[in-house]
Amino acid sequence: MAHKTEAWFGCYLLIGLAQNGMAPILLPLASHGGTDSGLSYAAFALTGLFAPIFGSWGDRKGRHRDLLIWGSVLAAISFLPLCFLSTGPAFILLAAIAGLGVTAATTAGNVLAIAGFGEEFWNERIALLQRVVSTGQVLGLVMAGLMAARYLQIAFAFTFVSLFGAAALAVVYAPASTVRAAHAKPLAHASVGGEAGAPGIQQNSHHASFAQLAVFISVISRPLAQFLLIWFISYTAMNGIAVIFPVVMTQHYGMAPVMPALAYALGVCASILTYGRVSRWTTLYGAGKILLAGLGLRLMLFAALALLSLLRTHFAGPAILIIFALIQFVWPLLAISTIAMSVSLARQARGESIGLYNATSSIASAAGAAIGGIIFGLYGFSILSVAAGLAVAASVLLAWLWFGTARGAIVQIASQVV
Repeated sequence: MAHKTEAWFGCYLLIGLAQNGMAPILLPLASHGGTDSGLSYAAFALTGLFAPIFGSWGDRKGRHRDLLIWGSVLAAISFLPLCFLSTGPAFILLAAIAGLGVTAATTAGNVLAIAGFGEEFWNERIALLQRVVSTGQVLGLVMAGLMAARYLQIAFAFTFVSLFGAAALAVVYAPASTVRAAHAKPLAHASVGGEAGAPGIQQNSHHASFAQLAVFISVISRPLAQFLLIWFISYTAMNGIAVIFPVVMTQHYGMAPVMPALAYALGVCASILTYGRVSRWTTLYGAGKILLAGLGLRLMLFAALALLSLLRTHFAGPAILIIFALIQFVWPLLAISTIAMSVSLARQARGESIGLYNATSSIASAAGAAIGGIIFGLYGFSILSVAAGLAVAASVLLAWLWFGTARGAIVQIASQVV
């Protein structure tokens, strides 16, 4: 019974389509490449910091179903006016409100997934939910790419319809639940999808209240603080590129929006197939080495991206598409190793460490989108690529110094792939 989906899983297919697929393409493109290109998505992503508040309220009241319904409604009615705006404070504010709505809705997902099931099924259920969200993400990326060139307003309207449809499905099919999400095991599965999927469904976003702030601070050991700093620097750089990527490809290289969206979707689809193998590598070699291997591969790809951005040849655009797809392809190395490190560096407070990891990811996602948009608007894609590459290089150096060499792991992994 545990491996089957129910009708209400369709809510998260639609939410994944809107939140992780449509929004990362539509919000930057709607700003026409100015400095607001990143600010709108930054506002959308930063609201992930409210997840602990929503989760705490849902736990206390047993109303996760209401979070799903009304969060979807709030996001839907916020996306609708975006059909008629292109940039400015009102656009950014509405993006933030939409992000608040999807944050409320996704916070409820893990709790509803395990409602009525024994603990032995929880990891399987949460993993299944993540894959539903990832499927929605891929569909949303493709649809956004197809519609954004000439039908941007219709694309925003479709996002509204998707979220409103999620709310309607939830009203009819979503289960009620009084199960506390904080009881779920925190390490079984990493979140699925590329950078755009990160603010979505997470494995046990720890449901904290303000009263627990001291507990969060108390678990921050020096190694955990070092890891979170590495992750903040690298993830900020990664999101700075990811959010601006559709704008770059359409404005600088004259491509239809479907091309960067397809590159994103293909990279995510291919990466999903590698999660099992990466999980085994993490167990075999250790999370620190896999983290460094993932950052090292990302650094090489970012260096290639920076080099290509400086070229004025006819093949630069297609080559950048391939590089970006590969950047998404290596995401599982980071997704699994970072969650494993979050837990291993605070074994007596695993929920709190996962909460700190998720908060760091949300802040870095917003910071990357905002900083990336500003740098791109002022100085162009070449400077942004170089800056992002230098930031990833700094994170690789810090990881090398603090968590050991990954040379042996990289060689062994490569030999297995070959």
